[in-house]
Amino acid sequence: MSKSSHPALVWPRTDGDPSKYPETIKGSDSWYEEEGVGTAKYELYASQVAKHLVNHLGLNVDASKQRIPLPEGYKIFAHKKAQSSGEVRTDHYVYGARDVAKFRSVPEFLDHAEWLFDTSRPLDDHTTCTCKYSKGTNRRQSMPSSATKRPSGSSPLKEGSAKKKKVEPREEAVFPAVVPERAEELRSHRRFRRGELIWFRINTIDPPSHAPTPGLRPVTHWPGLISNILLKMKVLNSGDVASASASSAWTLFGGQAPTSLDSSNQTVIHYYEYHIRPLGMFSAQDEIIKDGRDVLPWQAGSDLMGGEPGWNSIGLHAEKVLKEGVKKEGAKHKGSGQSQEELESLVNKGWKGNWAKRIRFLEMSDKYEEIVFRLSVALKIGSDIAEAWAQTDKIDVLPNDQDISAEDMKAILSQKKNLYQGLWWGGERIWLDDLVRLKKTRNELPTNALLSPSEGATERGVFLKIRVLAVEVHPDPSKPNTTGWRCVVYGDVFELAKEGTPGTESLKEANGDTDDTSLVHHYPAPKGYDYRQLNEKESEVTVDIIDVAGRIYPDLLDASTQNWFIDPSNPSNKEGRVEPGEGAYALSGLKSGTTVASKCTIWDEDLYSIVQRTTKATENGMKEWYIKLSRAALGLPKLPTSQVDGNPTGAANGHKGQNGVGTLNEVLNGSNGESKS
Repeated sequence: MSKSSHPALVWPRTDGDPSKYPETIKGSDSWYEEEGVGTAKYELYASQVAKHLVNHLGLNVDASKQRIPLPEGYKIFAHKKAQSSGEVRTDHYVYGARDVAKFRSVPEFLDHAEWLFDTSRPLDDHTTCTCKYSKGTNRRQSMPSSATKRPSGSSPLKEGSAKKKKVEPREEAVFPAVVPERAEELRSHRRFRRGELIWFRINTIDPPSHAPTPGLRPVTHWPGLISNILLKMKVLNSGDVASASASSAWTLFGGQAPTSLDSSNQTVIHYYEYHIRPLGMFSAQDEIIKDGRDVLPWQAGSDLMGGEPGWNSIGLHAEKVLKEGVKKEGAKHKGSGQSQEELESLVNKGWKGNWAKRIRFLEMSDKYEEIVFRLSVALKIGSDIAEAWAQTDKIDVLPNDQDISAEDMKAILSQKKNLYQGLWWGGERIWLDDLVRLKKTRNELPTNALLSPSEGATERGVFLKIRVLAVEVHPDPSKPNTTGWRCVVYGDVFELAKEGTPGTESLKEANGDTDDTSLVHHYPAPKGYDYRQLNEKESEVTVDIIDVAGRIYPDLLDASTQNWFIDPSNPSNKEGRVEPGEGAYALSGLKSGTTVASKCTIWDEDLYSIVQRTTKATENGMKEWYIKLSRAALGLPKLPTSQVDGNPTGAANGHKGQNGVGTLNEVLNGSNGESKS
């Protein structure tokens, strides 16, 4: 692949799609020929696009001497057409853009090039591009070929078998066959994904030294939802102190260095910037910006602030703070001679003005007694979100799809099976082709159908690489007139084995081919380990969704990608860090998935419904409890039980309904502060 002339002229992303290329079969009067690197037309694009981007980015270089290759997945083709005069007319076009048939000239491509460089505009929404073709989006969503080559009729893993099946050669799926967001997230190798429930680090707030509630711990992190992820760029000049560690800075935020560049004067690093909506009754549009080192998975909460026992202490202390606050509010007005109607109005004013006022997160006090109530609300909402799940992005299969087995096609057409591309599971975003942790110990896997454990593997996790996500009819023999459903996942099962163990294989990319557009996500194993497939290549296993513990974070304890846990391989780096607990090791795959696992029990329609329901239920419960306390403090009569039934620690009830598709933007960009966080 040709090189850029400047380290800043590197495409931060691409929507390239090789399936958009024209066929190069030569016809009698019309055909296409590729114009490769080094041809006059390719070099014209390389120089003219670079010149435009130099001015657009404000680089202090001679724009006329710069060049940038086409984005990954793009090519130039010459369309040759014979004329009646006997001459051959030649027109040149750029092909490869996912949502554009072709670009006819350099000027047509320039706005699209700016869009690719502007990571604040979502890659999955071409309407945000200003090129002339931005309104011509036509996305096709169908079954990825990589997820349909093998029939899915296999036995559940928990039943102790894995059926042998003939496996046909698999063609990898290309990006038009999938949800664009899935393609971007699988290819980017980002640790966190848009919409996920996480913890972000804050300045430590210590509890009062003589707090009446036992078990209180310092507050070091806060729950939130990732609303957006931007790929940022920074240029380090020669001589900068920071440039000494530039090579490691690429991986600091999950970025990838362009190995093709060679510059002794400047180094460019790319990193991910996470925009987070904090939970806990803050302004609807409030966001906190953090880099990846300050963000931890929600399930890492077992090692934060004392885990669930510590959170319970926070909740108990919040109740005491609320009761004491309400008592003081009531003392100001009780016996003041105000009418019952005036006192009634004080109740609502007190809630909105003193407890549920919509403020920005950075406006919140750093005093423990003043933040503990909002923190308890945030913990409750986060816990309820983590108990819910939803399948998303249904796959519409055509009746003549040759990639679907006859058995599966019959079930799909009879509406006994539906296929999906993704899940919201315990606050995490899971896609087809993901590697997930299972709620299994290695000893629980049947050795008659799978390989025996390798040395030490019984202490580590078990993983499934998802090939198919399906919701299938599951009749209940005890209820013949009732149709039940279950969500199942199909794929290959792995253990974590020491490097060099016979039969291990790394799921890293086999080579550095930057033209590879496969959606198969290659996970790096934790240091010193590789993955070992346990089922035979001609077979696969089936697992109920309830057996999925969650995503795997193999670099969670790496000191270069987080700043909270002490890295076992770098124990001397302790400043500001704590010893990782069993939960952190489990999330890395080094402990069983039974240690830290999703507790999903409530199905909901989509992420919007999950967040709206849990937020409303928690806030309404808190408000109703406040009203009850406040009315008593003001000497007002009790309301009927039907009007006040709040419980600040009670779990929200789930909903039943039809299968839905997540509407992420409604959740993260909504303006209703009382229903969205």
